Amino acid sequence: MTPDAAWLRALVYGGAVLGGGGGGSLQAGLTAARDALAAGTPHILALDRIDPRATLLTLSAVGTVGTTSGGGLSHRHFARALAVFESFAGRTPAGFIASEVGPRAVTYGLRESAVTGIPVVDAPCNGRAHPLFAMGSLGLHRRPGLTSAAVAVGGAFGSPRYVELAIRANVTTGGRIVRERAARSGVALAVARNPLPAAYVRRHAAVGGLAYAARVGRTLLARLPQGCSAALAALAKLMGGRVIGHGRVASADLMEQQGFTVGQIMLARTGGRPLRLHVCNELMAADDRGRRLATFPDLITLFDSQSGLPLGSAEATEGRAVAVFAVSRTRLILGSTMQDAGLLRGIEELLGVALGGAGEKSPRPSMVDVTPMRLAPNSQSRRPVAPLPSLL
Repeated sequence: MTPDAAWLRALVYGGAVLGGGGGGSLQAGLTAARDALAAGTPHILALDRIDPRATLLTLSAVGTVGTTSGGGLSHRHFARALAVFESFAGRTPAGFIASEVGPRAVTYGLRESAVTGIPVVDAPCNGRAHPLFAMGSLGLHRRPGLTSAAVAVGGAFGSPRYVELAIRANVTTGGRIVRERAARSGVALAVARNPLPAAYVRRHAAVGGLAYAARVGRTLLARLPQGCSAALAALAKLMGGRVIGHGRVASADLMEQQGFTVGQIMLARTGGRPLRLHVCNELMAADDRGRRLATFPDLITLFDSQSGLPLGSAEATEGRAVAVFAVSRTRLILGSTMQDAGLLRGIEELLGVALGGAGEKSPRPSMVDVTPMRLAPNSQSRRPVAPLPSLL
């Protein structure tokens, strides 16, 4: 398909809902979509229209919430990453895929498609945003003996903080090197990585994740003029989600640690008990005095109660009126890495809170329809899918 401005706008807004606090900022996503249209005609193809033997390349960004919110990266960084990748790996991709679904992440590859004619393929590595490099690596972290290629570029061109990094390693080692470099340099990195055949991508990706994000965005935009409550009611019907709390942000204790934005957001709920949200770039868990309401990869998204817009983690400022919306993992389109509870261990150590699996320090998730991590790949909602000034 050839997306127009309205479709891309819906895609970005849907990505903001599915970002769960991460995946870039709404403004950065809208700017990137506008830039893609200005550069030419981007193309998005369904995975079944790609030769199973064709090589698909993952595009992503690595950094904290603050450095991936839109100010740090531009299309020039991705263009340079692709140029270096083709020279370094000796591979020219037949399509681009996004590493995740978030407001900026859904635009990965669009401008590159408009310039090169290479399509974006609707098979993101994950159908929601996630904090770990390995979570966007299509199960390659389970193959430690497999060497893959990655190129990362970031910082102001020509400045002492400019970063250009080319790696051949397994994805766990490669991810650690890229994350550590982003943390040390204090800049976000545009990454091109993991050339894989489309047949492999089909088994592990969130196939159709971009089309679903656009449907979510259209639903949100259609109901926003009626207010936050109406928008959330429409999203709940579409996505099978629910509001688990509303009130004001009592505190937001977030810090940068090991290349992540980590900490807690405390919500003083209207007429009820406080709600604690655990953050590692994305909102990872919601606790009601020790009772777990939702746990990653369940989707937990903050909405501004006045505008009805989804918020990034860093936008949860003290005193802000918000609503907390959650969707069970069983209603999302997820990549295969969301089956691997072991990937959460490092995040648990950072946060000091259990997110699932053996040795839990907190109760199992109690949210309706939440199941263990052993969900099938590419699971998705069974429900039928149903004016703000345009920034495009």
